[in-house]
Amino acid sequence: MNAVATILVFLAPVALIYGWVCFFTPVGEEAFGWRKGATLVSLVLASVVILLWPVLMESMPGADWRSGVGVEHQVQWVSFWVRTAFRSLLAALIFGLMGRPRLIFPIVVGCIGTGLLWMSSTME
Repeated sequence: MNAVATILVFLAPVALIYGWVCFFTPVGEEAFGWRKGATLVSLVLASVVILLWPVLMESMPGADWRSGVGVEHQVQWVSFWVRTAFRSLLAALIFGLMGRPRLIFPIVVGCIGTGLLWMSSTME
């Protein structure tokens, strides 16, 4: 992984935390509109994906790569969860781009950094 990707991976949780703080910080009398709803969906999706990463990495089925026992099951399991995570992050990115303008950049950084984390940790 190059330096830019590493920086994005480390900035992803910071960007999502910033997004949550800004989401709950009132900016005057703002009604709950479609932009705020899209931002909320985006933050929830991206946060769930980043919080599931350690759980899923810990619960990954074991495989003996020397003898090949369980390798196919492990590869299928990882492939399923990586596809699910990337689809969720893509949905979060789309909703984030439709959301509140102030939070577009943190959501984009959070989604890309989380995707890079999943991709680099699973070599998918």
